[in-house]
Amino acid sequence: MTSEPGGRVFLHVGVPKSGTSFLQATLRANADRLAERGVWYPTQQHRGLFHAALELTGNHPGWGVPQQRVTGSWAGLCAQARRRGGTSVFSNELFSNVKAADVPAALAHLDGLEVHLVVTARDLARQLPAEWQEGVKHGRGLRFDEFLSRVLDPDRSHSHATKFWRHQDLADILDRWGRHLSPDRVHLVTCPPPGAPRDLLWQRFCEVVGVDPSAAAFPDVGANTSLGVTAVDVLARVNRRLRKGDAPPHLRRTVKQVLVNEALRSDGSERVSTPESLVPRLEEITAQWVRRIEAAGYDVVGDLADLSPHLVSGGAPADHRVTPRASRDLAIDAVAVLTKEVAALRAEVRELQARSTGRTRSRARALARRAAARFRRR
Repeated sequence: MTSEPGGRVFLHVGVPKSGTSFLQATLRANADRLAERGVWYPTQQHRGLFHAALELTGNHPGWGVPQQRVTGSWAGLCAQARRRGGTSVFSNELFSNVKAADVPAALAHLDGLEVHLVVTARDLARQLPAEWQEGVKHGRGLRFDEFLSRVLDPDRSHSHATKFWRHQDLADILDRWGRHLSPDRVHLVTCPPPGAPRDLLWQRFCEVVGVDPSAAAFPDVGANTSLGVTAVDVLARVNRRLRKGDAPPHLRRTVKQVLVNEALRSDGSERVSTPESLVPRLEEITAQWVRRIEAAGYDVVGDLADLSPHLVSGGAPADHRVTPRASRDLAIDAVAVLTKEVAALRAEVRELQARSTGRTRSRARALARRAAARFRRR
């Protein structure tokens, strides 16, 4: 990789649930191949992209990450990009949560580099159930119909609406970051409609970055686990119970990584879908976005028609109800998985403690030998 000064940085800021996990997993799995072609994608977490995003948003307490672990993460990444030269790709959907007032300071760390903004976007009919489910994964307990009534309220007065549109208002995110860049360096990559080839989003992303998409090997995992309505019901009940007690710092990641991705992912119940009655409202919002995007002259990779609402055929209704028996059976399966996980973790803790005790004894013996040697010399 070249070490000449300067270079390009492609800042992929979201939006959440628009294929970001798939793109990040593919970038991470192919980091060495990309490096051979002069493209750097940071793969470390500590002082990496995740911590940099937490620093810029100030949301580290919600993720159980102390301030000292995130301070300087963003500046450090930008400094590495400047030293390396070539092309750097920074991708994290939490960047979509950076406030407009904080964007100039964030971009100032990239002065001297050619900065490009990349926003991936998917139609709202698919985004709404995906974001509702993601909220449950992060501790909420409300039903989908309740979520829709709050988020789609024209006043956007509820905190759930504020959070949703801060992450999902496509035109606002493009303007929030893109107003500081020339329009030709602001790229909107649309997610293909249902049924499109799996790698089409990757091809569009690579077209922006300027790398050969065929050089990548796709990982077996990378997309967020999508849950059926029974699994979401169990998770929402767990969330309500957890809120009654003191929550440990790493609870959010534990729930998502262990309970969701391991214990509940086997659920085969149907997924929830956006009601057809909401399509006119979603089309109106999308049309407003398209007008603003076209007026701004941003680079569009894909087709703006991909943003038109795509309803999933079938699926559970927004006001669905899950029977107690279905929740009970899945909860028992989840308890079995979690019990095995706890047993494995306890075994690891005991092994680490034994190793630590052994090292402590070895150090004590070494110190005693050195003390005896000093005594003999004296």
